[in-house]
Amino acid sequence: MAADVVTSTLAGMGPAGAAITVLMAVVSVLAGVIVYLFKQNTKLHLERRAESAAVIKLIESNNTALIKVADSTDERNRVTQELAEAIKAQAQAFEMVNQRIEFYHDGNIEKLKDLATAFASHADAVRVNTGVVTEARNASQAAVASIADVKVSIGVLSARRSR
Repeated sequence: MAADVVTSTLAGMGPAGAAITVLMAVVSVLAGVIVYLFKQNTKLHLERRAESAAVIKLIESNNTALIKVADSTDERNRVTQELAEAIKAQAQAFEMVNQRIEFYHDGNIEKLKDLATAFASHADAVRVNTGVVTEARNASQAAVASIADVKVSIGVLSARRSR
């Protein structure tokens, strides 16, 4: 009804009414297109907002992961430092052990030299004692031979006297 009133009014205007009718039709189509585009834009805006929220969440998760990586790197560096200090202490302990071994080695060398000197002295003493024992044996044998000669001489003298 309202459309009929408008159509009859515009028809009475002639070509201007036809132009107004066409323009009104175009305006209503453009209004529909604008409403459609607004709805599409609103839908696209909501999708972008959801994507933005997902990206923000990913960035926050990435930041959290980077913080944990940094913390683990700090912990690794701390452990590495402690390990370096332990290795340094162990190296110092090894150096002390090496010094003690060197000291005992040098002392043992001196003791072995002293022992070699003592054995050499003992060998000399054994040689001297062997010489003394040999001389005593030879002297004993000479004394025995001498006693045998004296015995023979006494036997000869006693035989002469008894005659």
